[in-house]
Parts: sequence; structure tokens; C-alpha cells
Amino acid sequence: MQDNQMEMLSILGEFIKNNPDERELKRALAVRLALGNTPYLDIAELLGVHKSFITFWKQEFRLSCT
Repeated sequence: MQDNQMEMLSILGEFIKNNPDERELKRALAVRLALGNTPYLDIAELLGVHKSFITFWKQEFRLSCT
């Protein structure tokens, strides 16, 4: 795994531990699972979201890390 991806997973881990807002947690979990190469269909079923939700928040997270 790339150093940058490890850093992003670490950032997400801290965010998840410190944020009780259900919507924010769902977004962070979707991104974390996507970065871990979990298939989008599996993430969508697990979290009850559309695949476009995962794509959108993954892109937003990547932009916020640059």
C-alpha cells in the first residue's frame, strides 16, 4: 500500500474515532472501505447507499487531502 494511502487511512481512522455524527461516519466508512479496495457494490449494500455516494465522497476526501 502506498504511503499516501496509508496516511489517508490514518486520517480517516482518527476522524471515525472522534466523530459521532452518523452521516459523517457513513461517509468516512465508505471512503475507508473504498480505499481498502472493497468493491463498491459491497460497500453500497453494507451501508445502504448508492455507488455514486461512494464515488462522490471518495473524490471529496482525496481533494481535501491535497
